[in-house]
Amino acid sequence: MLNVHSGASAGGFSLIEVLVAMLIVAVGILGVAGLQITSLHLNQSAMFRSEALQMGNDMVDRMRANEAQDYAPTPVLLTDPPAVSLNCIAESCTPDELSGYDMAWWKCNINSTLDEALGSQFPACLSLGVAGSLPLGAGAVRKQDGFYVVTVEWQDNRAGNRRSINLRSQTAAP
Repeated sequence: MLNVHSGASAGGFSLIEVLVAMLIVAVGILGVAGLQITSLHLNQSAMFRSEALQMGNDMVDRMRANEAQDYAPTPVLLTDPPAVSLNCIAESCTPDELSGYDMAWWKCNINSTLDEALGSQFPACLSLGVAGSLPLGAGAVRKQDGFYVVTVEWQDNRAGNRRSINLRSQTAAP
């Protein structure tokens, strides 16, 4: 009889052990899921930063290729919409027209959306056939101490935090 009694107690104890083990596994799975979500957010942030850096370098390269032209006679602000210009891929352009095309194409490549709610695009982006790739992205070009400073800004997450990169060109501004 002593043997049967101790077996009954051990059976109840193992049920509690199973429940505790399931609780520990559930907490572990939730922890792994949280790490996965954090990892996805950080990877997306790194992707946006990489795209912004590539776009900033693209503008610097365009300015170097057309170095006789001033790309920012007045500063090009983050809030400036892309201006409609000639499509220098389809037509022959002067250096001045090429700088306008480069600036419009660059700003459209960063963000072509005129109105997020309506999903409408800037007219220049429609005519150039360029779609932006940074969420609420914006680009600016200004001169500082005789050099160009290229800024690319974007919304990094759903909370509305904005990030930006600044590149300084080694090509002296005219």
